[in-house]
Amino acid sequence: MKKWLAVVVACLMLAGLVAGCGSQEKAPDKQAAFALSKNAEFIVPYAPGGGSDLFARTLAEIIQKNKFANEAVMIVNKPGGAGAVGDAYTFSKKGDSHVITAYVSGQMTSNLMNKTAVSYDKLTPIANLALDEYLLGILSDNYKNFAEMLAAAKAAPDEITIGGSGKGTEDELCVGLLNKYTGAKFKYVPFNSSGEVMSAMLGGHIKAGIFNPNECNAQIAAGKVATLGGFGVKRLDGVFKDTPTFGELGYKDVVFQQFRGIAGPPDMSPEAVKFWVETFRKATQTEQWKKDYLAKNGLTEHFLEPEEYKTFLAGENQKYADILKEIAAQ
Repeated sequence: MKKWLAVVVACLMLAGLVAGCGSQEKAPDKQAAFALSKNAEFIVPYAPGGGSDLFARTLAEIIQKNKFANEAVMIVNKPGGAGAVGDAYTFSKKGDSHVITAYVSGQMTSNLMNKTAVSYDKLTPIANLALDEYLLGILSDNYKNFAEMLAAAKAAPDEITIGGSGKGTEDELCVGLLNKYTGAKFKYVPFNSSGEVMSAMLGGHIKAGIFNPNECNAQIAAGKVATLGGFGVKRLDGVFKDTPTFGELGYKDVVFQQFRGIAGPPDMSPEAVKFWVETFRKATQTEQWKKDYLAKNGLTEHFLEPEEYKTFLAGENQKYADILKEIAAQ
């Protein structure tokens, strides 16, 4: 009898040990889900009123409205240095999962041209959400078409001014492409934001400006501004339907599109990255995003998750470096 009881007790102990081992094996797979414990900072490395500002504010509004996050997402504008000031701030928040930043082509080109401290690979890639187009805008009574503006530029090198948001940004790259492939010599004038570019153009201080569709559509609809050419691969709809691409005008190499994505500080936890990816995925599936932002402002949906986004950024960085090297050699 004692022997039988000993066997039973031993079996029970062995079963308990096996169960305990099983629970220990599963424990590492169980990761606590990340949730905001305070308001998040959504950094915009440019002044209010520009494309990145609208991008971030639209997302923050959608997140708040639909309660996709348990705390508020606050917009914080940190303009300066063509995105370098905002990027430096985000970089300084190492490991902080409550800080994210809008990350667009201009920040990448700024780093390449100005040798700023924070390159794309020093931040945590979260997701790319869309591709934005570029347009050459003028006051509606300045030139009838691009051919007329081009003739004026060739007749007076460095006198026909084109404004853009910052030194070493994608706006400057667009002007560089025009100079390289048209044989003209337009003069690039940097400003802190596209809002300042529009104000300078409306005030007659510059002849033209580089704009994303959402930065000039209201003035076009009002008849104050006209667009002479688009840098995309196909024409846009709406108020831009009559604007030819530069490819249509005979300059097939004058093509550039801007990516619009999200990045975080270095060493952001995988759980936090997953939280932000899912939050932005939900936001981009709303009608407000698709109709009121993408369709209304002429953007193309292009959602990339962290690993895809990381590969995409590396490819874009190399492409921009190659283009900028060609422009510098002019």
